[in-house]
Amino acid sequence: MTPFAVFDLDDTLVDYVSAIDAAFVALAEERALGPEGLAFLRAEQEKPGTPEESWQAIADRFGFPESPDELTRAFAERLPSLCQPYEGAIDGLRALRNAGWRTALLTNGAEAEQRIKMSTGLDGLFDAYCFTDAETARKPDPTVFQIVADRADAELEGAWMVGDSLSADIAGGAAVGMRTLWVSGDRVAPAGGPTPDVTVSTIAEAFPLLLRIDTHSRSNRFLT
Repeated sequence: MTPFAVFDLDDTLVDYVSAIDAAFVALAEERALGPEGLAFLRAEQEKPGTPEESWQAIADRFGFPESPDELTRAFAERLPSLCQPYEGAIDGLRALRNAGWRTALLTNGAEAEQRIKMSTGLDGLFDAYCFTDAETARKPDPTVFQIVADRADAELEGAWMVGDSLSADIAGGAAVGMRTLWVSGDRVAPAGGPTPDVTVSTIAEAFPLLLRIDTHSRSNRFLT
């Protein structure tokens, strides 16, 4: 059976967290907020609440003329172009495909935004895509996992789900019979939560593991 892996995008293959900070740095420079202003932006982003609430506080602090809704939209529009692939992501996907794997992308992000993020070298490295904004469900709903497998002409049973979200990627993949690989970013999984089959700190570590596991599985089949 052809090996098959499904990948999440944000904070799995591309660095969305760093893009957020880069956008704050750019905003602070454009509006001459200085180091203290940048620190305020970063601190506000860490607080609980909606983006609109955060932007209201930021607008009040610095006297921005835009409304919170306008600031939220402008910030969201800037982020995709600032997202860069993690080290090893592009080479790793190429290695899987060269080894005969099918690969797919399954993301809860909107297609227009996600395509911008993928334009840095990731587009063209997948056999199938599922952008759930165009579907009737989102991860972890089983429906979208089946959709992307069908588009890749692959089976979910025994395939791999690779992602950074324990709830959307790991629990969702396990529920449809997939093996799961969690890109933890050095986080510790909470007790009682979803348990991935494999955990790595960075996406670069995922690809050699998948290739070794596949090689081992093939060898075992020849021995039975």
